[in-house]
Amino acid sequence: MLGIRGAGVSAAIAAGFTAVVCTAPGCRSSLSDQLLADLRAAVRGSRRGVLVVSGCTLGAVACRLRPPAPLVVVQPCDLRRRPVGPAVRVGPLHSRTDVAELARWLAGARFDVDDLPAHLAATHRAVGAANVN
Repeated sequence: MLGIRGAGVSAAIAAGFTAVVCTAPGCRSSLSDQLLADLRAAVRGSRRGVLVVSGCTLGAVACRLRPPAPLVVVQPCDLRRRPVGPAVRVGPLHSRTDVAELARWLAGARFDVDDLPAHLAATHRAVGAANVN
């Protein structure tokens, strides 16, 4: 379930999250290894966060239409790891500053796309809008 706007989840409902980071060739960049290490540290330092490394989360066509950089899909979940709100696509992550912004957003535990910096919410909004069209 992917929301487009203002679909935050209250901290009382979301006990944690699962963050899925794409490491497929379309998402890899020269900074990917450092960004992945920073993301691992951010998730490790969070309450009940889980990081999953996967292949493409957007589909091959979408990946070819953008510059390579990691994307993360964040799914808020309850204590049993069941989804409790819309998943949010975050990225692309171009710098360590982007990962730090993502870490702050994760720590806030609201999981609302409107709380992300505009450039980190752009893919989520673009993909959501494409699904509506």
